[in-house]
Amino acid sequence: MKGFPNQVSDLETLAGAIRVLNDLNAEGKDPKDDGVFGEALIRQKVLRTGHKPIPIDEYLAHQKTKKRTSYQSFRTRARGLREFFRILGLLEDSGTQIDITPLGQQIASLTGKKLTPEAIRLWRTVIVNISHDGGDNEYSHPYQVLLRLVAKRPGITRSKCALALEAKNDTEDELNRIVELADLGEDVIISRIGGSKPNWDNAKKILPRLAEQLGDVQKVGHQFFLSDAPGVLKESVEDPELDKSSKGPRKPRSATAVTADSIAKSGTGEEYDEADDLSESMIDPKALKAQKAKIKERLKRHNLLVQKLAREIQQENNVELFENPFDCLACFIDEGLLFEVKTLDGTEKDEVARVRDALAQLLYYESFVTRPLVKKRAVKKIACFEEKVSDAHIEWLQASDIYVIWNTKEGFNGSAEAEDELNGHLGF
Repeated sequence: MKGFPNQVSDLETLAGAIRVLNDLNAEGKDPKDDGVFGEALIRQKVLRTGHKPIPIDEYLAHQKTKKRTSYQSFRTRARGLREFFRILGLLEDSGTQIDITPLGQQIASLTGKKLTPEAIRLWRTVIVNISHDGGDNEYSHPYQVLLRLVAKRPGITRSKCALALEAKNDTEDELNRIVELADLGEDVIISRIGGSKPNWDNAKKILPRLAEQLGDVQKVGHQFFLSDAPGVLKESVEDPELDKSSKGPRKPRSATAVTADSIAKSGTGEEYDEADDLSESMIDPKALKAQKAKIKERLKRHNLLVQKLAREIQQENNVELFENPFDCLACFIDEGLLFEVKTLDGTEKDEVARVRDALAQLLYYESFVTRPLVKKRAVKKIACFEEKVSDAHIEWLQASDIYVIWNTKEGFNGSAEAEDELNGHLGF
């Protein structure tokens, strides 16, 4: 089983910890020194002094009396956090120094702020893309594996969620292997995988808690169920669709078969996921009214773009169209095309937010929401923008197997890779 170095799962605490690393760099101090980083975490109250709080100086003095530094908890927690941030892609460790990545800088800026929907979307982008090799030269994305596991075994317990770190890679064969293990008793699983109880106990602590905070799963008692969409919890824990005996993912409750004439007809500004959240400090009624009008107008542009895309696709025979919670899923005989459509307001900040949203949503939907609809068909993920985004963003999305297309007066254009793969469906 792949190890997980960190036992801190609270997102606000994690943001504070990456900010501390950033501050140490700015002050010319060595964030690679466990003692320096650990003490800063305690003094800035990012980490506590124990279950029963004691004065900081008293706590540090007591810790430093321990002969072996590995027994000093503030040091071990600092080391675990630093390694966790490396896995998350929030820092780069050259061996001689630590540099906070641009994504790490964005996370650090969340320190002291509540987990707004925008902050959660940023965190989801980070966590969905966790790549871990565990020292066996086989890479997996543990968070994606976790969600696929919960989709296959709704009602799985927190402890068995540890199996997400047992998967050696992201293949369907590996997923099926750990799904079968999930049907066994906990002690039997540990024996089968050859792991230790402490390692197992560590593995089950982090990923499920992250999924809860992101709203990707719902915890009912000691059991976990998949949310209908990223950050969307089920309406009620008594929902009859929560079938605990199910042996596979159910059809998304909100998925609807549509045509090019009926798609993207519903929705309100309050439900729209592209608009920035209205600031609670925006108390000027005129400004509030103008912001709501802007959201409504942008929603209209979004829906018209979805409809245009659907008309283009529906020119082909033998295609089924679906919407909700995704913008459009086109199921052909041999493959499915999963689209997320994003409008743009022309600013760099907005493009960054929309690109991040597209990546997180497409990875999420592909992994488990669309599977009951596409069945065994291969799925291609496509981000469709109102206009062309930067080449850097196109390359970034393509690195996650997401094709990029954009709207034009004549129809749609796309990257060279998108044109090669989608020409038969969109007629570039």
